[in-house]
Order: sequence, then C-alpha cells, then structure tokens
Amino acid sequence: MKIKRVNPVAKHSRNRSGAGAHKSKKDYQRQEKHKNKEKLGYYPGESVASKLDRLVLLERMQENTNSASIWFQYEEEIQILKQELSEVEI
Repeated sequence: MKIKRVNPVAKHSRNRSGAGAHKSKKDYQRQEKHKNKEKLGYYPGESVASKLDRLVLLERMQENTNSASIWFQYEEEIQILKQELSEVEI
C-alpha cells in the first residue's frame, strides 16, 4: 500500500467557509452576473492613455518587422486606434 503525502495547505480546507455543496441557486450564477454587467457597460473601456501607449508600441513593432503581411496587420490596427482617438475630445 502506497502512503499518500499530506497537503498541509489543503489539510483543513473542508472546514473553511464555502466548502461543500452550494446552498442556493445564487451561488451558481456568479458568471452570469458578471456577463450581465459587461453587457450593460458596467466595466469601463480602454483609457485614452492606454490607447496611446498601444499606438506607440504598434508603430515601433511595425518599424522592426520584416514581414509585409504583419506590417499591414499593424497598419490596420494603427488606423483603427487613430480613428478611435480622433473621436475622443481631449
């Protein structure tokens, strides 16, 4: 018979709150709750600073690429970002 190693971290996990079967239907629907918040626009979009950082990064990546197809992919993303940034009032 093989002796199992005891996991000291999980040794008493059965005694913690939340262990075992869920008591209500609410506990099963956490993912749905977050999906609904996302659909309603609860989570903010990408910030202008983040878009500017991504734009600079894409331009640098475009300068250093050797592949024409990847260059055009970067160009498309750059144009989309520039379009989004032009719509933002600063």
